[in-house]
Order: sequence, then structure tokens, then C-alpha cells
Amino acid sequence: MSYTDQEEKTNISILLELYRQACISSREYLNLRYKRFAIFVAITALIGAATFAIAELHPYHATVSAFGIIMTILFWLLDFRTEKSFLAKQRRIRACEKLLGVVDYFIPDTENQPGIPVAIIMHLIFATILMGWIAVEILIITTYEFV
Repeated sequence: MSYTDQEEKTNISILLELYRQACISSREYLNLRYKRFAIFVAITALIGAATFAIAELHPYHATVSAFGIIMTILFWLLDFRTEKSFLAKQRRIRACEKLLGVVDYFIPDTENQPGIPVAIIMHLIFATILMGWIAVEILIITTYEFV
């Protein structure tokens, strides 16, 4: 099966468009991940302040800390899904680069990088905050008697 010059140019232009879209999507997913994490930190700080500092919420501390647990789980799930979408776009970028014959890849080989991968660090952060909220919830439930 031989391609004509026109078919080859069409295939290359389609491949370049797929590459361009994957690069744009990859950057957007990364930006989204960092923005969501900043929102998560802000919400966690507000819920933490409400749990520990606002005396008027004393009868509702268990409910407020339960909300912290739920928010942590939801943001963790959102981060996990965003990470998976980001990695899918990275795979598409790498595949396009291979097909285009690019020597220096846009997406570096992350498997052989020194240090702890960002994905593991993010999971550790969410797990630590979740364990903290669970500990607070247990402390509140066991310390206070509810009427």
C-alpha cells in the first residue's frame, strides 16, 4: 500500500493537529489540578477554622469535621481523575512524537526521574489530611456528649 504525497501531507497535518490538541489539553489538566488543589487547601483551612475556632459551632463540630472528611475524599477523587486524564494526554503526545520522528520528546521519561513522583506526593497529602480529619472526628465524638 503506497501513499500519495497528498495523502501523506493529510496524515501529517492530522497528526500535528492531534499533537497540538493533546499538548493544549495536557497543560489545561495540569493547570486544573493545581487550581483544584489550591481550592482544596482553602476549603480545608476554612473547615479547620470552623471546627476549632468558632465557639458558636461547638454543638456541630462533629458535623463540620465530617464535612471535612467528605470534602477531602471528593477532592482526592477529582485529583485522581484529573491525573489519569493528564497521563492519557501525555501518552498521546508521546505517541504523536514517535510517529512524527521527534528526537527530543516534549514529555520527559518520568519513570526514571530522581525523587518521589508528584502523584505519590499528592496521594500522601490527601491521605494525611483525611487521616487528620478522621482523628478529629473520633476525638470530637469520644470527647463530647451529645444531647
